[in-house]
Amino acid sequence: MRFIMIGIFALIYSTLLDYLRDYYGLNYIVKLLILGILVGVTYKVIEKIENKRLNKSHNKPL
Repeated sequence: MRFIMIGIFALIYSTLLDYLRDYYGLNYIVKLLILGILVGVTYKVIEKIENKRLNKSHNKPL
């Protein structure tokens, strides 16, 4: 599920960066760098959310 979410976010980020490239002259290399950073940050956020969810489920008493 994590990789599907990252793929969706990468598609959204790519679309937004294409808009910036068309209207503000964003360079292709800069676009790839920004996309890589955004996807990396998104991956870490999703990973932290999953870890919190797993810790909550393990701490619940039966």
